Amino acid sequence: MEVKLLANIKSAIKRAELNVKQNKRNTAQKSAMRTAIKAFEANPTEELYRAASSSIDKAKSKGLIHKNKASRDKARLARKLAN
Repeated sequence: MEVKLLANIKSAIKRAELNVKQNKRNTAQKSAMRTAIKAFEANPTEELYRAASSSIDKAKSKGLIHKNKASRDKARLARKLAN
């Protein structure tokens, strides 16, 4: 993995590489969450609701989104499912 880093110290270089990996992982997790939500909105079913809700909870537990945003998003999905 070739990343242009500003760090000169070995431990700082390792830390920066780990940050790059984590940022990619976080981006993928948020993307999966958005995809699950869009799939549910296109076709609101119980199964897609559970998948979207699960992905929101995972993002919340990783600290990618705030707990109140997670709760708000799940409430909106539940309201859409009920209608």
